[in-house]
Amino acid sequence: MTYWSSILICFLSTSLLLAAHWSHRPGFGVWKTVLSGAGALALGITAGLFFPAGQAMALGFNLAHAGVLLLFTAWQITRKRELFWHIALIFLAAVSWGRTSVVLSLSSTHVINTALLLNLASVLTALLTCALLSWLLRHVLARMHEGARRLFLLATALTTLLPLSGHIVLSLIKLQMLELSKSNLSYAAKTTNLDNFAPYALLAWVGLLLLAYFALQLVPCRRHWLAQTELIARRIAEAAYRRMRVLLLANMLLALLMLGCKLYWDLVASRPPTLSQATKVEMRADDTVRLPLTPLMDGVLHRFAWVSDDRRLVRFFILNRQPDRVSPAVVFDACLLCGDKGYVQSGDQIVCVGCGVYMFKPSIGKPGGCNPVPVEKWKVEGEEIVISRTSLEAGLPLFRQGAPR
Repeated sequence: MTYWSSILICFLSTSLLLAAHWSHRPGFGVWKTVLSGAGALALGITAGLFFPAGQAMALGFNLAHAGVLLLFTAWQITRKRELFWHIALIFLAAVSWGRTSVVLSLSSTHVINTALLLNLASVLTALLTCALLSWLLRHVLARMHEGARRLFLLATALTTLLPLSGHIVLSLIKLQMLELSKSNLSYAAKTTNLDNFAPYALLAWVGLLLLAYFALQLVPCRRHWLAQTELIARRIAEAAYRRMRVLLLANMLLALLMLGCKLYWDLVASRPPTLSQATKVEMRADDTVRLPLTPLMDGVLHRFAWVSDDRRLVRFFILNRQPDRVSPAVVFDACLLCGDKGYVQSGDQIVCVGCGVYMFKPSIGKPGGCNPVPVEKWKVEGEEIVISRTSLEAGLPLFRQGAPR
C-alpha cells in the first residue's frame, strides 16, 4: 500500500484535472493520448530520480508546478484542443513522484526478483486506476452543467495548489528569501502537512460530483424512461439510463477502492509494529531466572521482562534459530543503534522496530549492527534455560523505561 498511497498523493489531482480538461473538448485519439501520456510519465519519473538536490532547485520546480497549474486553470475558459496540458501535468506529477524516496524502495537489490515485480505491479495498478477514473469522470463531467464542471475543476486545482504553496514558502524561508516569522512558519507547516490529506479532499470532490450526477442526471433520466409509452422510445430511454447507471457505479467503485487503499495505509499499514506482551519473570533465591526449554523451541519470538530491585525494567527474548534442531538465542530486546524500541517477528525474520531492518533468525545472538544485544553467560541445564542476575543487570543501561507501579 506504500506505492498506492504515494501514487494517489502525486497523480490523483492530475487525473481529475485532465478529466475536466477533456470533458468539454474533442480528444486526439486514444493511441496519441495514451502514448503521449506514457512518454511524459517515463520522462518525468526519470527526471525525478536524477533531480538535483538543494532548496533552490526545489523552489524552482514548485514555482514551475504552481505556474503551470494556474495557467492550466485559466486556459479552461477556452475550448481549444491542446495536448500540451495533458503532457505537462502528467510530466510534473511524475517528477514529483520520482523525487520521493518511495521509488528507491522498489527493490533492495540490483536484480529482478519477486519483491520488485510485486512492487512494480502495485505501482502500475495504481496508475491504471487513476487513468481509468480520469476517463470515466470525463464522461460524467461531459453530461454535467458547465458550472458544475468549472466548480469541480476549481476545487481540485485549489486542493493541489494549497500544499504546493506551503512547500514554496518553506523553501523561501530556508533560502532566507522570506522572513522566519511565526506566521510564515505556521503557514508552511500546516499546508505542507496537507500533502497526505489532499487525496481525501479530492475523493470528497469526486463524491460530491457523483452525488450531483445522480440527482441531476440519473434520476431525471429514469423518470424519462418510465414516462415513455411507445415501445421503441422506451427501450432507447432504458438503454440510456442503464449506461448512465453503469458509469455512476464504476466511478463509485474506483473512488471507494482508492479511499480504502489510502485509509488502510494511513490507519494500518504505515503504523509501526507494536511489541507483543512481555511475560514477567522473577529472580529465584539462587539469583537466576529459569525458563522451561521445550515451549521456547517453536521458532517464535518469546518476550520476557525482569524488574530489578530499583524498579528498572529489562526486556529480553528467546528464539530458537533453527527449525530442525535446538539452537536457542537469548538476547536483550534492544540494540546499540536504535535503543530499546524492541523487535518483532515477521515470518522467518526478526524486524527492528526502530529502523525496520530485517534479520534472519540464524543471525540472532550475534553482536554488531542492528542485531539485538546478546545476553552473556546464559546456559542450558537439563530442560531449562538459566540466566543469572548479573547477566540481566548488564542490560540495564539499554532500557529507559521503568517498571509500572
